[in-house]
Amino acid sequence: MAKKEFNLTGIEKGYNISWYVCTQTAANPVFVKLYDNEREYFSIAKKDSNNAFKIWSQGHSDFMGDTLKLQIDIPNNPTIKQSNTSSLVLDSVAQKVGQVYAFAIEDATDEDFNDIYVNIVAWAKKG
Repeated sequence: MAKKEFNLTGIEKGYNISWYVCTQTAANPVFVKLYDNEREYFSIAKKDSNNAFKIWSQGHSDFMGDTLKLQIDIPNNPTIKQSNTSSLVLDSVAQKVGQVYAFAIEDATDEDFNDIYVNIVAWAKKG
C-alpha cells in the first residue's frame, strides 16, 4: 500500500485556492484528497481499472486552515512516484501574489507520469 502526503506550505491562510484533478491512464484504484486542519476540500476515488481520460474534480474555495495538504493513495502499489513542480505567481514588480503546485503521478512502473495529474493554484487576493 502506497500513500504520500504533500504539505503545500506556499499557500497561505486567506488565499483563494482553485484545483483541477484528472486521470489519463491510471489502471489501479487511486484516492486523492485535499484538506487542512479545518476542512476537506475534496476527496475522490477511482475504484475501477478503466484507463480512459477523466476529469475527476475541479473547484475553488477560500483556504482558512493552517497547512494545506494533498494526499495520494494507491493501495495496489508498493510506492508512489511523482514529478512535482511549484512556482510563484508574481505581480509586475515581482511581489508574490499566488502559488502554483502541479503533481504528475505514476501509478505503475512505466514511468510516463501521466496516470494522475493534480494542479492547485492559489491567489492572495480574490476577485
